[in-house]
Amino acid sequence: MAASTSILAEKLHEYPQQDVIDGTGGGIASILDGCLNKTGGVLQLLHRYAGRTFCTPGKRIRLDAKSYYPDYMGGTGLDELWMCCTVPIVTGVIDTRTQKAPFREGEAQVLTADGQTISLQDLIAANPTTVIGEKITAFSKSLFGDPTWPIVSKKFDNLNPIPNHLHWSKWEVYDINSFDNPGVSPSHYHTTAMGLYSFVTKDQFLACMKRFGKGEYNGIRHLAPHVMMQLDSGFVMPNGVLHSPTNLCTHELHVTMDEHFLAEDLTLDGRIAAKDAFYACREEDYPKARHEDWEYLVDKFDFAANQDPDFVLKNSRPAIPAEEFKGHGVDARWIVYGDFLGDQKCSILRLTLQPGAKINFRPESPALFHTNGGSGRVGKLGVRYHQNMVLGEIYPEIGFITQAALANGGVEIENTGTEPFVLTFDFPQNAHSKTPGVAAAK
Repeated sequence: MAASTSILAEKLHEYPQQDVIDGTGGGIASILDGCLNKTGGVLQLLHRYAGRTFCTPGKRIRLDAKSYYPDYMGGTGLDELWMCCTVPIVTGVIDTRTQKAPFREGEAQVLTADGQTISLQDLIAANPTTVIGEKITAFSKSLFGDPTWPIVSKKFDNLNPIPNHLHWSKWEVYDINSFDNPGVSPSHYHTTAMGLYSFVTKDQFLACMKRFGKGEYNGIRHLAPHVMMQLDSGFVMPNGVLHSPTNLCTHELHVTMDEHFLAEDLTLDGRIAAKDAFYACREEDYPKARHEDWEYLVDKFDFAANQDPDFVLKNSRPAIPAEEFKGHGVDARWIVYGDFLGDQKCSILRLTLQPGAKINFRPESPALFHTNGGSGRVGKLGVRYHQNMVLGEIYPEIGFITQAALANGGVEIENTGTEPFVLTFDFPQNAHSKTPGVAAAK
C-alpha cells in the first residue's frame, strides 16, 4: 500500500471494522493494480444493505434473523441489497450512532488486495478505460459528465407491496427469479399494479390525487390493473408509468439516479403524508413549487403510457436462450433483452454451469455479476452462494468483470462444487453491438 494513501474517518454502516480508503488521495493506481492482479481482473464487491422507513423486510436477502434489524437504524429493517451503485443513495434512515445518514449508503465498495475497501467509483475515476472501457466511459460522460458505471444493480425485498409510485425519468427492469424466492409456486398470486385501467378518466384520477392524505385511503390501487409476474423471466418498466411492485424479492436494474413520486397514501406499512409524496422528486423533473398541485400533476401525467392495452405484452420478457454463451454443461439465458424506450437500455444474462463445467467468458462489455447458487470461480475470484449471512461479515458472492480482464482474453468461469453454479450478469446501456433477443422478441 502506498504510503500516501489515507484512510477515511467514517465507516460503512455494515462493516465498521473495515478501513475505507480515501480515493482522492495518492496511491490509487497501485491499489487498482493490486486488485486486478489478485483476481485476474475481477473486482470483489461488498454486499451493501439499506432500509426504507415505509417498508417491512421480506427477509429473503439471506441475512441471518438477527441482522435484519440493526440496533442503530431506529427500528427500520434492511429490505434492500445494493450490489453495484456508484453514488450514495438516500433512504431517509438515520444512523443513531452518528445521527446522520449512513456513510456512503448503498455505494459499491471494492475489497482490496490488502483487505481494505475503496469505492468502485474511485477506481473508475482513477482509470476509467481499464475498469469500464472506452465505450462505457464515453457513454457515461455524455450522460453524467464524468465516467461512471451507468446503471444500478440491486435487490429489493418487501413483505408487502411498496407504495404505488412512478418515476419521471428513471426506467427500470426486473428479474423476479426462483433463486431469490425459494418455494414460491409458478401459480403464485403475487401481483404488480401497473398503470391505470382504460376506463379511468382524468377527472377520476384527479379526484383520487386530491384525496391524498385526507381520508382513509386515496384509492389509487383500485384504479390499477394487477399483473402476476412470471418467475425466472424479466419485465421492463418505462418511466412515467405508475407501478407497485409485487411483494417478492426482485433483482432490479435502472439508470444511475434515484427519484420517484409516491401516488398512494396508505399501505400495509403505514400512512404517507402528501408532502412526503414528492420528497424524492428532482427539481428538473418536477418543480418544488408544484408539489401538492394536483391539477399540475394530472396535466403532466402520461395517460397514453399508463393506459396502453398492450402494456404487458410490450414489456414482458420471457427468458430466451443465449446461444453465444452456451457450452458443454453450460446453459445461458437472457432474462432482460431487446430494445426498450427506443434503444438498448441494459440486459441481464443468467449462466448455469453443471459440476465440473467451465467456460471462457468474454462478453463485449464489462459486467456486474452476482451468485444465485453453488460455488466456483470467476477468473481468480472464488465465489460461493451463502445463507444466513451475518451483517458485518464479508462474503464472496458479487463481482465486477473489468475491461482489463476482457482485454486479456476474458475470464474462465468454472463450477468447482457439487451443485449447479448459477451466476447472473448485469450489462449496461449499449453493451452489445447486436442487441440480444431482438429477433426473438418480434
